[in-house]
Amino acid sequence: MIILLLTLPLIAYLSMIAFQSMQLAVRNYQCQLVPYSLGVVIFYSYCVLYSFPPFQDEVFSFQAFLFIFSVWLLGFIDDRLGTSYPKGLKGHLVFAREHRKVTTGLLKAGGTIIVALLYLWSKQPMTFMQNLLAFFLLTGLPHVMNLFDTRPLRVWKVALCFTVLLFYLLPLPPLLFVVTVLAVFYISFVLEGHRKVMLGDNGATVTGAIFAVILIHHSEVSVQSGVLLFVFVMMILAEKISLSAVIERWTVLKRLDQLGVSKK
Repeated sequence: MIILLLTLPLIAYLSMIAFQSMQLAVRNYQCQLVPYSLGVVIFYSYCVLYSFPPFQDEVFSFQAFLFIFSVWLLGFIDDRLGTSYPKGLKGHLVFAREHRKVTTGLLKAGGTIIVALLYLWSKQPMTFMQNLLAFFLLTGLPHVMNLFDTRPLRVWKVALCFTVLLFYLLPLPPLLFVVTVLAVFYISFVLEGHRKVMLGDNGATVTGAIFAVILIHHSEVSVQSGVLLFVFVMMILAEKISLSAVIERWTVLKRLDQLGVSKK
């Protein structure tokens, strides 16, 4: 974890410069060209913890690593080769049916389903209900995190809420681990809040994948069911209205949405 704390700022800076030089960037909601390198920072942080686990845990198993890496890679492919149209899962399905062409968004969704099934198959036998909840969390949370990634710090704020929930539910981890997690959050907050970088599909989906793996191994069925209800509600709102429209309608949500985002 000391390695992560010492190298994290350097990795964040180098990945931002590398993505800019390779033109791995997209225009944000303000039409500014921003590199989507923050996902590398998130995935790198997980890789260091996987290589030097602070404690023995299923979250740092080889199977979990393969699942999280696969989700990050699928997100990166969508960032690199995807287009701004179509939008939403339904839009990708309709586009594929009408044009007989698989979009990168549909590839990402199908790939996530496959790697989630493989991950569950590799684990110890669970009940049907546990497997069902785990499957929907492993596929749904990466998608929902991606839905939130339309404005700076939205995914950051949702992830912070999940982190507080997990710290409340689970035994308190070592202090150095908590400091490391806070360091990742702080660097993400500064860089994304000032619109220097963005998460992109790769960063948003890998964040959801990490939380999904933690939840299925460290939370009760009641907690998983509550999170899954949140996932389904967000998916329905995104398809029917849009999460941005919902946030704009509620003053409290709008103020929270703007919190920490630079005005420049």
